[in-house]
Amino acid sequence: MSRIRTMYKNYLKKKMFNKILLFYSMVMVLLFISIAVLAYRYYEQRVVQEQMDASLQELDIVSINLNQQYERLYSAVQQIYTDAMIGDDLKYFLTHEYEDFLNWRLNQYAYSYRTERGNFDYQLRLLLKDEASIANVVLYSTDQDFFYVLNRETQHFYYHPKLSAGHQDWFQRLRSAPWQYMGSEPLFEGKMDDEPTPYSYANVLKDSVTLKQYGAIMFELNTDRIKGLLRDRPGGKNSRIMLMTGEGEVIFDSQGKYDNTVYPYWGKMNLPEDWVDLEERSKVQLLNIGNTGMVVASIIPESHIKQSLQAIRFSLIGIVILCIMISIAVTFTIIRRYSKKIHRLVLYMRRWQEGDLSKRIEMEGEDELQQISQRFNHMCDRLESYIETVYVSEIKQKNAQLVALQAQINPHFLYNTLESIRMKAISMGARDVGQMIYILATMFRHLIKKQTHVTLAEEIELCGMYLALVQYRYEDKLHVETHIENAAAGSMVVKLLVQPIIENYIVHGFRTNDEDNRISITAEEENGVIHIRVKDNGKGMSAERLLELQHGLHKGDEAAETSDRSLGLKNVHDRIRLNYGSDYGLHLNSVEGEGCEVTISIPVTREETG
Repeated sequence: MSRIRTMYKNYLKKKMFNKILLFYSMVMVLLFISIAVLAYRYYEQRVVQEQMDASLQELDIVSINLNQQYERLYSAVQQIYTDAMIGDDLKYFLTHEYEDFLNWRLNQYAYSYRTERGNFDYQLRLLLKDEASIANVVLYSTDQDFFYVLNRETQHFYYHPKLSAGHQDWFQRLRSAPWQYMGSEPLFEGKMDDEPTPYSYANVLKDSVTLKQYGAIMFELNTDRIKGLLRDRPGGKNSRIMLMTGEGEVIFDSQGKYDNTVYPYWGKMNLPEDWVDLEERSKVQLLNIGNTGMVVASIIPESHIKQSLQAIRFSLIGIVILCIMISIAVTFTIIRRYSKKIHRLVLYMRRWQEGDLSKRIEMEGEDELQQISQRFNHMCDRLESYIETVYVSEIKQKNAQLVALQAQINPHFLYNTLESIRMKAISMGARDVGQMIYILATMFRHLIKKQTHVTLAEEIELCGMYLALVQYRYEDKLHVETHIENAAAGSMVVKLLVQPIIENYIVHGFRTNDEDNRISITAEEENGVIHIRVKDNGKGMSAERLLELQHGLHKGDEAAETSDRSLGLKNVHDRIRLNYGSDYGLHLNSVEGEGCEVTISIPVTREETG
C-alpha cells in the first residue's frame, strides 16, 4: 500500500499530464471495449439469424419432400380404386387362398384381354422402383389373416403371425392416422428386416361397392431420402435436424443419437421462448408437415454458435488491443511534447521567482503555450521597467499625499472666511447679505461632499436654497411652488439632477422686467418610475429650437457640439442614461413666449441598509 501511495505522489498527484494520460487511456479502453462488445453482439445476432435462416431452408426442403412423398403414396393408393383391374386383382388376392388366386388370374389371362400391367404386384414394383424411400410394401388380409411383404429383392407370405407388443393395435390406429411410427420394433414376430423402417404410411382397403374392409396396404419407409437431402445442406453441422411424431417419437435424427426413441426434451421444445434449455441452451424451430401429424425440428446449440463466432471474437480482441496500444502511444508522444514545454515554463518561472528577470522563454509553435511564453516575456519587460521607475513613483506618491493633506485645509479655510464676511455684514445691518452668504456657504458645503447620490428631498432642498438666492436678488419677482410626494421624497437620485434645469430657466428664460415670474417643481411616483416636472412661464423657445434641442438630447453623440444654452440639459440627460439606462432621461415641451416644461424620468431607487 505504501508503494502505491509513493507512486501516486510521484507520478500522478504532481504530474498533470500523467493524470491526463491515465484518464485518456481509461476512456479509450472503455470506448474500444464498448465498441467491440457492440460489434460482437451484432455479429452474434447476425450469425444466429444466418444459421436459423439456413436451418429454416433445411426444414422447408424436408417438409416439401415429405409432402411430395405423401402425395405420391396417396396417388398410388387411389390408383387401386380408380383402376378396376388392379383393384379386382388386389381384392381377390387378399380374400382367397393363394392357389385359388393363381387359378383365377390364369383364367383372367385366358378369357380376357388382361395383361401383366393390370396386376397389383406389377404396379407395386414400379412404385418401389420410382420411390427409393419405400423399403417394403406390406399387404394385410383380414379374411385370410396373412401378411404379404414385397420389396425390391424378395417377397414373403406370413400366415397368422404374432404381432409385436408395440403394434397390437396398428390396424385400429391407421383408420384415423395413416402415418404410423414404427420405431425399431418390427410389425410382427419373424418379419425379416433388411433395413430399419422407423415410420410408414398405411390405408385400409375397402370394397368400392359394399365398403367392407378386406385388408390394408402399408408402405414401410426408410430415412435414406432425408439423409440425402441433408448431406450437403447449407447449414453444415451447426444444427440438428429431427423428424418426430406429435408425441415426440424420433423418426430421424441427423446426429443419430435419438433415432427410434422418444426425445426427452420434447415438452420444452414447444415453449414460446427465444432460447430453450435442452441438452444445452439452443435455438429451436418447428415445422408441421401437412396432414401427416409429423413435425420436423431444427436445433442450433449455443456452443455451435459460439464456435462459429470464435474467429470473430479473437479478431475483435486483437483489433481492440492494437487500437488501444496505438492510441496510447500516439497520445503519450503528443503529451510528452507538451510536457517538455510546460517543464520549461516552470523552470523559467523558478528563475524569475529567484529574481533573475533577464531570462526569456523561446517557445516554438503558435499554440497557447507559445502565447503564454510571450506574455511572460512581456511581463518581465514590464517588471523591469516598473522596477526602474519604482523610486520615482514613491516620490510622486509622497508629494500627492502632501497635496491631499493640504487640500483638506482649503474648504475649512473657505468656510471660516465666509462666516467672517457674514458676521461683518450682520454687524453693519446688512442682514440680507448675511443670509445670502449663509445660504451660499451651506450650498458649497453640500456640493463638495464626496457622495454622488442623494435623496430626492435633499436635491429639492438644494434647489430651494438656489431659488432663495434668486428671490433675494430680484426682490419678489419670482414665485416658487414645490410639491413632492412622500413616496418619491426618499428615493435616491444623482446629485445636481434638478438644479441645472432651474439654473437654465433663471439664465435663459427669466423675465427681469416682469413681476409675475413663476416656477413649479413637482415629483410623483408611478409604476416604479419617478416623474419630476419643472415648469415655468418664462420666455420659452421656438419650435425649431425645441426640435433641435430634442434631437441633440436623444442623438447620443457625446462628441457633438452643444451650445451653452443646452449644456446643462445635455449633461443631466447623459448622466441619467449612464446611471439608469437608455429608457430614462429628459423630455422637453415649450411654446415661445409662454414658458417651458422639463420632465425628468428615473426609476425608484432606495438607499441600501444593513
